[in-house]
This record gives sequence, C-alpha cells and structure tokens, in this order.
Amino acid sequence: MITVGIYIKDSVTLEYNRVELFNDEKISVNSSIQNVNDISKTFTDFSQTFTVPASKQNNKIFRHWYDNSNDSSFSTLVKSDAYIEIDTIPFRSGKIQLESCNVKDGQPQDYSITFIGILGNLKDKFNGLYLKDLNQNTNYDFIYNGTVVRDKVSNPLSNYDIMFPLISSKRNWKYGGGGADDISISANGIKFSELFPAITLRAVFNMIETQFGITLNGFIDASSDRFYNAYLYLKNSDEFAFKPTYEIISFQNTSGLTNFGSSPINLFKVPPLVSNVISTNNLSVSTFYSRNVKITITPTAAGRIYTVKTYQNNYLISTQQKTSIVGAQVFNQVSVGEDSDIRFEITSDQTLTFNASVLLTSINNSTFPDSTVTQTLSKSSNQTISVPKLSVKDYFPEMKIEDFFSGVLKMFNLTCYSTDGINYTLDTIEDYYSAGNTIDITKYIKSDTINLNRVKTYKKINFEYEKSESVINVGFMSVNGIEYGSLNYENNPPTEGEDYAIKLPFENLNFQNLTPTLTAPNNRFQVGYSLKPDLTRYIPKPMILYVYTLGSPVSTPNYYFFTDLVGTVFLLNTYTAFGQETFDTINSDFYSLNFNEQQSTLNNEPIPNGLYETYYKNYLVNIFNYKARLIKVSGILPTSLLTTLKLNDRLIIRDKRYLINTFTTDLTTGEVQFELLTDFREAVW
Repeated sequence: MITVGIYIKDSVTLEYNRVELFNDEKISVNSSIQNVNDISKTFTDFSQTFTVPASKQNNKIFRHWYDNSNDSSFSTLVKSDAYIEIDTIPFRSGKIQLESCNVKDGQPQDYSITFIGILGNLKDKFNGLYLKDLNQNTNYDFIYNGTVVRDKVSNPLSNYDIMFPLISSKRNWKYGGGGADDISISANGIKFSELFPAITLRAVFNMIETQFGITLNGFIDASSDRFYNAYLYLKNSDEFAFKPTYEIISFQNTSGLTNFGSSPINLFKVPPLVSNVISTNNLSVSTFYSRNVKITITPTAAGRIYTVKTYQNNYLISTQQKTSIVGAQVFNQVSVGEDSDIRFEITSDQTLTFNASVLLTSINNSTFPDSTVTQTLSKSSNQTISVPKLSVKDYFPEMKIEDFFSGVLKMFNLTCYSTDGINYTLDTIEDYYSAGNTIDITKYIKSDTINLNRVKTYKKINFEYEKSESVINVGFMSVNGIEYGSLNYENNPPTEGEDYAIKLPFENLNFQNLTPTLTAPNNRFQVGYSLKPDLTRYIPKPMILYVYTLGSPVSTPNYYFFTDLVGTVFLLNTYTAFGQETFDTINSDFYSLNFNEQQSTLNNEPIPNGLYETYYKNYLVNIFNYKARLIKVSGILPTSLLTTLKLNDRLIIRDKRYLINTFTTDLTTGEVQFELLTDFREAVW
C-alpha cells in the first residue's frame, strides 16, 4: 500500500498542513497535456473529487467551514496552494478547491475536495484581467513625437520593442496617380499621428511575468526569430490619440492648522510633511457643508501646454489645461469631501519646471452670511517634469490576458507546463516530445489484454482567424471563398467524422503592395488598411504581425513623404515592412503567420512554412495515420517511476512505442490507467 500525503497551505501562517485521509478512500489524479480528443487545448492535472474526514486536524485546516457564522473560515472563493506526496516523494503541485461539507445532526462528517494542477493555477493568476491591466512595467513607455515615430518607421534598430507598422486608419493611401491620398506627393505625406504602435510579443510576455511574479521560457525566448519578430498591434480606437503619461506633483511642506471662530477648533489634520497626497481628515464635528481645493502652478517658462488632473481617493474628479506663463496660474477650485485624499498629476508637451501650492476653502452654509475659512495645505519646491511618454498599456486591444496567452499557445501549437507554479516552459509540441525519455514499461503492465480503439477522426479541420473587415481581406474572401490565411485541412483519403475548428482570437490583416509592377523585394512598398470596403474606419480585433526583417529597413521604389508634428515634410526611401512573414536567421528561411502556404505580398514568393506546416503537420499526420491506434492498458508502477513519469515520455510496451494521451493514477494503490497513442513520428526523434 502506498502512503499518500496531501498538504494544503494556510493562507495566514503560510505553512503547509497535512490533511488526514480516510483509510479506504480512493484518490485518483488524471494527467493530460495534449489530448487527441480535443487537439486545440492544453490540459493539466486534476483529480476526481474525493472526501476527507471532518477530523480535528482537518477542521482546523478548513477553519470549521461548515459554520458560516465563523468570520475567519476557509475561503472557497479562491483555491489554496497544495501538493501531493507518494511515500514522502513529491508527486504533483497545484491547488485544492473545497467543494462541500457533509453535516449530520449538526456535526460535520467529511469534506469534499478537488486537486487541480499547476496550469490551472496560471489561469487563476490571470484572474480575468485584461491586457490593459498590465500596469506593473513601464519599461516600454517612450517619448512620443514625430521624430521618434519617423525613426521607428524608416531606420529601425534590431532592439526596438515598439514599432509603427504602416497601417492606415484614416486614408486610402496610394502611390502615384495623384490625388489627396497619393503619399508620393509632399503635401499628402503619411502623418506620424496616423500610425498606431505595435509591441513585440516577447515584451508583452515580459510584462505578464513582472505583473504575476512568474517566469516564462522556451519557444518564446529571444533566440527564436519566429517568436521574437512577432508584434501585437496596439489599436483600440478608430483614430490615434496621444494619451501622455502623468507625473505626480510632490509637496514638501505645509502651513499647519487653521482655527475657525473664537474657539480654537482643529478643523483639518494636515500631516507635517506631505509627499504627494493631501489629507482633508476632519477631526471634529463641524457644520461645514462644502469644501473646495484649488491648485496654483507657477511655471518658470512660458508657452508650454500643460494639464493638471485632480484625484479624490484615487478617482479622477477634474482635468484642466493651461498654456504656461512665467508666474502664478490659478486653476479652478474643485469640490471635495471631508476625509478625502487628494492627489494632483501633471503633464506637459515639453519639459516644464514649476512649483505649486494648494488652497483648501471650507464654507459654513449654516450661518448668514456664509462663514469661509481658507488654508494653504501644502507647497512644493521647484519640480521638473520631462517630455511626456506614451503609455503602452493605454493602447492594448480589449482582450483578456488568458485569451491572449491561450491564443498564442494555439497559434504556435505550444504546450505549457511547470513543476513549481512559478517557472513555466512553453514548447512547440515537437520540441516537447523530443525532450522526453523513452521508457519500457512492459513488465509493469497487469495483463496481456490491451483494449485497442480507433483514433477519433475529423472529416475536416478548419484553421481559422477571426473575420477581418479590412477592405483587402474582404476582397480576398470574395475572390477565393476563404478568409485570408485560413486553411481547411482534409484527410486524404477522406474520412468520416465531424468538422473541427482551431480558431485563433486574432485578426489576420492582408497587406497590399502599392508598387505591384516591381518584382525585387527591396523595391516594393507594402502597407495595410484598417479601413472597411467603404473606406470607413474600424477597430480591428487583436492582431499579430510579423516584421519582415528586423533591423534591416526595406527600400522603396523611389520615395514617400512623411510629416511630423509641426508640419515638417521628410523625404524617405526606406521603411520597416510588416506583414505575415519573417526571416528566421537560425533556420535561414522565411516563416509565415498564415496557416496555409500563401504567396508573399512583398516578394511574390510562396511561403511554405505556414503555421500548419511548421507546428501542426507532424502532430496531425501521426494522429490520422491509418495505422494509428488509441490503446488502453493498466499497470502498477513502482513509486520511483510513478513520481518521475512525464507526459512527454514515450512508452514501450512489447516492442511498440506510444505517446501518452492521458493517464489516471490511483494514488493509494499505484495502479495507472493509460490511454496511449501509437507513435509513428520517426522524423522528430
């Protein structure tokens, strides 16, 4: 008999406590990561729900959850960290979910709990947050002006995490032929404010790592150009609007307390030293009915546009803008409540040095005439704010982090696994299986009986993106009867079964070459359009793009014009080309974000290395091999093997090799029920 230990982390003491178990309770853990019955998903360990006694020890662990009058009971709103041991050897880490408690005659009898593997823990970390909530990393914010945008468009460096793809959201750009949209005419140059930024997927994953205290590695490392050259397009509005970063105004001193009337009443408590938050904390019963604050800014330079925002208890209550003078500028007073924390933030279109003071006005409306008390709450010494930066998170598409994460996994057919809930590895399915061991388990199989089953087949597998409204994509669909970049995979010879869809949560923008008569790739000009067929603007679904070659700008056939903030026109003859393909320096070949083999819009060459060919083909060909079988066998494994067996290990049973589809372990007996897939993928080993 195997000794099973289950340990749950206490949310207060942070210690792990061992759960007492029934002697005859069966505890099974099902393990799967890539399941042929649902080929588009990544799975994790989970157990069947099992019961544990309501013993003194377990009542303490679950904090007498059965009694809802207990204010400090065990929370079922979040899962608790846990791990499982077999004969004192670590087996699995994950989370425990308390499901229910059985009570008889007012006394608890047992608890029902479920164990969930580490990958489920990752989803809990994301907690329904959106990409725009990634606020723990500002390393990618940058000074935004026409010069910066022009540089990122025409002269990119290999380490640019932020770029500006030439995608129009306002005009139907043309090259030659005249008219208001001809960008080869100086008066019609591409305006820097027409362009939205894009950020590398690696940078987004870095932000996720920082926010949630995890490490992500594997395929997404910078060594893979196929990932490093991929960008997330940052467009969440019809038209680009600069949303500058703000700096908090810091205060250094206060004027103390103010008395009202003949009796010295401390109306407001003001800290003796205030850094950036002003308190209006009432210390006495008063008859004041209104309170207002106003800030005075005294700039040292004139002619600079600046904006001040006022926050009350972290809520924005006022936004006011002025053009600076050399001298004091008083902003309109803002009504605030007592017991409030007031914060001021400032931004300017240029570097600005200033000092500030805040005046609190309290009005007693119960007397006639009204009684008014004013108090200078706080003053600052000279403070300098720099040119504002573009806050990247303000432009993220409306998308949940978990949907973005799972979408990237699905795009590149990646597995995600971890042993500690902190370090996660993302591998292509081929790299994942090639890293496993080959283990002969013949002697552990219980009998000679093997249950052979056919592998679930599909008549057709549709590899799809979200439908695009772009004028170029709509035209492609009209001509070809299929969305750009999609693929309908059909078995040959045809098989029975239903249709199955692997659909990405991204839009796949079809770019257009404005100089189609020129064949040399370095003499072509490729742009995209976030415009509908009627040329009205639209907000695309989240979009992933490839930069054609990072760090090597492409030459245009002649030139195009580019206009900065103050209207200066620049003549440019290089640009950074974006689209669906990129050059992988490691494999010395081009790779595409299209599922199918699609002709490049930039160099007119077919790109065979699409998403299907690169990441899905070997996996699906093995599944749909006419010799493929899904077998079910059972065995009793020794603890040493049970605790080290991994889902990417290949198993040998009587001279045949198998991949693990799923296996279910009875922790109390060591018996394992295997569901295995025959392995014919010789090319990858």
